[in-house]
Amino acid sequence: MPSKAGSPRPPTDPYKKWISRLLDTPVPLKAISPARAFNNTEQFIEDRRPVDIRHSLTIDCEVVQNGWRPTSLRKMLEERTFLHANKALDFTITECSADRPFEVWWKVLNHGSEAEKRNEIRGQIIKSNRQDACHERTKFRGEHVVECYIIKDGVAVARDRIDVPIA
Repeated sequence: MPSKAGSPRPPTDPYKKWISRLLDTPVPLKAISPARAFNNTEQFIEDRRPVDIRHSLTIDCEVVQNGWRPTSLRKMLEERTFLHANKALDFTITECSADRPFEVWWKVLNHGSEAEKRNEIRGQIIKSNRQDACHERTKFRGEHVVECYIIKDGVAVARDRIDVPIA
């Protein structure tokens, strides 16, 4: 059977050749693009706690790499300096107008095809296990985000986020 203009070539597998003739159309040997499956595990603070943002909160991140001086992620973003994989990231609260006591919760969300391919979207909101800090490592490219929430008396009263673009 001659192939139609712009159509894939007819298959060489005998069964697929037979199907191709039966349907009068070429049958590809394999899927053109494999289906990608990943778990979208992102959580939203609005689903976990009441939200009444009435306090200010600022977070930053210290980027640490062997042989280099630690640098502020916000400064790197301002200077358009690229962040690469294999760096230690220490996220901290630099300013918060809420009075203590309060809980600190963090959300680390990975975006992009690499996160989907690795099935590492993350995005769960977890209570901090360090005093006002969250430690992470850069693993792969993508437009990632870290959010911080201040929970006081069971209510989210402050939030901030920082983009973590990894080239």
